[in-house]
Amino acid sequence: MAPNASAIEESRLELWACDKAQEIMLREGFRLIRSARSGSNIEIRETSLMMARAIAASLVEASFARQQPAGE
Repeated sequence: MAPNASAIEESRLELWACDKAQEIMLREGFRLIRSARSGSNIEIRETSLMMARAIAASLVEASFARQQPAGE
């Protein structure tokens, strides 16, 4: 029994989300670690906000991609 198109799209979206999460955590997580080591509360807060923005942007991107018909 072949998987339906919806299941394939969900699987692709799930793989994309995992890749995107790893990318964000590597990039933004490293920045957060560096700012935590510096001890500056302002830098930690700014870096945390950058990570939150990256996560929010990826959620918007995933939502938009999910609404697009296949092939667009």
